[in-house]
Amino acid sequence: MDDGLLSQATRLGPVHLRVTDIPAALTVWLGTLGLTLFNEDDAVAELGAGGRTLIMLHAGAEVPLPQKSRDLFHVAIHVTTRRDLAHTAARLKASGLRYSAQDHLISESLYVSDPSGNGIEICFDTPERFLRRQVSPDGRVALIAADGSAHSGLEPLDVLGLLRDLGNSGHVEPKMAQDAFIGHIHLRARVPETLMEFYLGVLGFQPHIQSRSFGMFDCGTRRRAHMIAFNIWARDELREPPPNAAGLDHFTVELGSTHELAAVERRLEAANVPAKKDGGMVSTADPEGNRLRLLVQGG
Repeated sequence: MDDGLLSQATRLGPVHLRVTDIPAALTVWLGTLGLTLFNEDDAVAELGAGGRTLIMLHAGAEVPLPQKSRDLFHVAIHVTTRRDLAHTAARLKASGLRYSAQDHLISESLYVSDPSGNGIEICFDTPERFLRRQVSPDGRVALIAADGSAHSGLEPLDVLGLLRDLGNSGHVEPKMAQDAFIGHIHLRARVPETLMEFYLGVLGFQPHIQSRSFGMFDCGTRRRAHMIAFNIWARDELREPPPNAAGLDHFTVELGSTHELAAVERRLEAANVPAKKDGGMVSTADPEGNRLRLLVQGG
């Protein structure tokens, strides 16, 4: 029976990004972040870790993605240990690139962009520090830590403290952790409520934060609540990217079974959402034009 919800097995697959110059982009994705290059030609570069493809870079963009454009905010590669995050911080520090670091309480994150303006987050989840979310009557969100203290979720991350996790050897791993994975994708939006109707009501994700006062809406599964997020932080400054800009080409949602994929197909058809079936893959777009492809894991 189709209950309209995606299973806990749902995960994000490769994220496809447009860039103005593949070799220039690789200086960040390979040289600093430490992904492995699987294949490259003049049009596409395939990058990943542990034998799994995480990022596909597509040549052809003519201008970098302008700041505050409706499109990609960042793609998040998650690592599974704090030491892995520390190695990334050390590589970023040595690179001379401009980067930032935030403590979200539920995670610790490093942020950088490639030369085409594609935002990147390297994230380490810390759910054990989080107790509960508190929402005030006016919709403001506070995160309550396990010790009872309240946090905005936007505090600066102590990078020097993070680097101490590497000890005194001075060794920095040059490669991204082999078990790194695409944990979430975060986009800038115009009308997030309409987007959530699509991701929740049609695709079958479950709601997480839905707050205009905080400026962010997100959704996921019972296992991973924060998988696809939209923010409205640019407010009236948000603009449509030019058609020749870098940014998100499409992202991939990997489902647990052919039954789930068929159920999503039926919901797309019932909602009159244009979709194209190509073998075992369904391609569609959300109400703001962000493209995605759904397929069965291993398919």
